[in-house]
Amino acid sequence: MKLTDRVAIVTGAASGIGKAVVETFVEAEAAGVIIADINANAAHELAGQLGQAALAVQTDVSNPTSIENMVKAAMDRFGRIDILVNNAGICPVVAWDDTTIEDWNRVLAVNLTGMFACTKAVIPIMRKQEYGRIVYMSSTAATVGSLVAHVAYGASKAGMLALMKSVAKGFASCGITANAVSPGTIDTPLTDSFSPSIQAAFKANCAMKRRGDAKEIADAVLFLVSDRATYITGENLSVDGGFALR
Repeated sequence: MKLTDRVAIVTGAASGIGKAVVETFVEAEAAGVIIADINANAAHELAGQLGQAALAVQTDVSNPTSIENMVKAAMDRFGRIDILVNNAGICPVVAWDDTTIEDWNRVLAVNLTGMFACTKAVIPIMRKQEYGRIVYMSSTAATVGSLVAHVAYGASKAGMLALMKSVAKGFASCGITANAVSPGTIDTPLTDSFSPSIQAAFKANCAMKRRGDAKEIADAVLFLVSDRATYITGENLSVDGGFALR
């Protein structure tokens, strides 16, 4: 599956799943990949490793001005935007009794409102091109609720699926598809921060009895944005090692 002549923006792209997506897109010969991440140093380091096809842009998806700058940087460098992977997100571990409205609002600002804002920023460009591929990085928490994370995490990921379906219905006639990927427990710096007991519980509740690799998620994203998935929109692809079977 090749992405020849395609330009992609990947948010939260400097580590974990986002990084794997960027690397997979470069391997698929994308014309350009914007590494959009709030961690500027990590984004620039990754771009330096990947060469001219990669552009690092410091981006805070909870800040509309930052999103505007991200889109402008992509257009200035590559002249088009074909793919948006809405991957940026936060997953604080906060017990219910310790949850505050400020915590709740922060998670939603990044995980849900940020994805809406990024989508809204690229839709006019994709409509003009009559082509676009948008992928939302959801989670198994969207259907089973937050497991160890803040209660807002699962709520944000569920809201993301509704957002995706609205975009899919609203812009299919414009040549734009919108789909979601819902990972289970994946081996990333984020899940590495969980306690050993939590990590063991994730494995025990997964039919495959292991954590997934970020590349396994990236391959699913590549499929959805490739020419192998031209008649798929409004779908949520679970990549969870059978976690949902429990």
